[in-house]
Amino acid sequence: MRVSSYGALERAILEGRASFGWFPPVVLARLELSGRVVPIAQCVRGGAASYHACVFTRAGSPIETLADVRDTRAVWVDRSSAAGYVFPRLLLAANGVDPTTAFAQETFAQSHAEVVRAVVEGNADVGATFATIQPDGKIVRGGWTDPDGSNARPIKVLATFGPIPNDAMGASTALDSSVRDALARAAIAATRTPSLKAALRHLFGAEALAPVAEDTYAEMRSLVAKALKTGVVLDA
Repeated sequence: MRVSSYGALERAILEGRASFGWFPPVVLARLELSGRVVPIAQCVRGGAASYHACVFTRAGSPIETLADVRDTRAVWVDRSSAAGYVFPRLLLAANGVDPTTAFAQETFAQSHAEVVRAVVEGNADVGATFATIQPDGKIVRGGWTDPDGSNARPIKVLATFGPIPNDAMGASTALDSSVRDALARAAIAATRTPSLKAALRHLFGAEALAPVAEDTYAEMRSLVAKALKTGVVLDA
């Protein structure tokens, strides 16, 4: 099953039309909070199982800080996108910018690539996307680069937030635990098969699937619950 949005993905699980899938972290956390899904394997990219969110503008823009985004046009990925909506809005709120009233206009582009395009081409002033940051603080790739970090589009990062756990495979709690365990074993073992590893990289930009780091996802659940209660982000 292919779905048109993160919200449609969530509804497919809630309505019992799907019992297994690939989930962005916020959708996964929300479904975990409702007791409907458990994560079984998370993807690894660039040797890391987490990433950062960033708020950015186009290169050469007069916008220099998060405080400068007031009364600008914002473009987001999707209301359930961790790096493309949820955590950038928490970041704004933490810096004294109320994301519910700050912007003159807000739109949703449904993908990181389209968010970057909208900002670079001047159809929006600020956007949010993902970034991979090395321990020394250097950003090596993001929504504005190709997967290997090359071909960077002309953007300026205003601030970052993270780390955020990578997207993951999850299974419905309606499935028998033995089935969920078998799916987890198969997913993690898949990266030992060259053809499946190549498919994983091609489809999801991931180099491996690894056991879920429960402490990371526990923190994610807590942050998503807080975000939903405060109204900084909206439910799907």
